Amino acid sequence: MDPSKRKRTLVVEDDPAMRALYARLFDRLWDEGFASVIVENGERALDILRREPVDLILLDWNLPGISGQTVLRAVRAHPKTLTIGVLMVTGKCSPDEEIEALDSGADDHLAKPFDENVLLARLRSLGRRRELETAAPPADRFPGLEFDPGADLLLIDGRRVRLTPKELGLLGIFLHRPNRLLTHDYLWATLWGYESERWENLLIVTLSSLRRKLGEKWGSRLMCRKGRGYILESPP
Repeated sequence: MDPSKRKRTLVVEDDPAMRALYARLFDRLWDEGFASVIVENGERALDILRREPVDLILLDWNLPGISGQTVLRAVRAHPKTLTIGVLMVTGKCSPDEEIEALDSGADDHLAKPFDENVLLARLRSLGRRRELETAAPPADRFPGLEFDPGADLLLIDGRRVRLTPKELGLLGIFLHRPNRLLTHDYLWATLWGYESERWENLLIVTLSSLRRKLGEKWGSRLMCRKGRGYILESPP
């Protein structure tokens, strides 16, 4: 595989045993196009992010010195790192604490202890979403709409609209599959990729927010087919 095509994953974990586990797991992912760099603290993570391109981050919440939450906020605050996919790993498992991790800007959350195969599935899912989000859709189908997910850029008739990472991902999915009915299950599996008791409500809330931000011109084209899914109709 072309090295430039690999999904470069920054792993930030202070526990030596967990770092060894991650090293072994990424050996399994090598043939699937992943590469990893593993560091033990937030300071080293931020240094790498300043100097080198990164596609995904596997980030521990409880780090010594600079916390995982602080690293995540720094990632989301900078244009060059804003769209990096982040899987937050924590020792916390209550719904409120999971929401805190996601509200801080994580794309996904996994509580320790976890099944190794679940972690691998989450990383694969996040990698697929990253590929979708960084591919620009055909511009001629959507006149007046300029979408560049790699630069976190959405312009509607020249006006910039800011979207969350999940909203960017959803819009990318619809723009690459216009005029096709996409089921709730498909959207969730593609963009989130994990089981949750609240998954359908979270999906609907995110879709509603995206439609509102798209405004009347484009939001009205993102239509719900009750009980079936959603479709983005391109202009005639």
